[in-house]
Amino acid sequence: MPIYDQIKTQVRSAILSGDVPTGSTLPSLRQLAADLRVSVITVTRAYNDLVAEGLVRNEHGRGFVVREVDPAVAAGGLAKRVDAALLELVVAARHARIDIDHIHQRLDEAWRSGTDD
Repeated sequence: MPIYDQIKTQVRSAILSGDVPTGSTLPSLRQLAADLRVSVITVTRAYNDLVAEGLVRNEHGRGFVVREVDPAVAAGGLAKRVDAALLELVVAARHARIDIDHIHQRLDEAWRSGTDD
């Protein structure tokens, strides 16, 4: 997955889950690029995609600010993330020849020991 997609996915998840509240300012393009050791263009692309999705807006003098997200939209976005992870799990499990019962067992274990991430 391209770096800009990874950045976009992480920021989107943080916004939809409420970890980054409405009105918060995202890190500046230059700061995030330096922190992640990527190009400013990469971060700009990720942030602009988030603007296009309606999750943030670019305010002159403030930077990228988190917009209010409808709770139903947030829940739907998080459900899509779960669906994508499940699809990736199914593909990986089939390649590894892991049967569904073993997947259920491992999922139960992960659920019990899971974190809030």
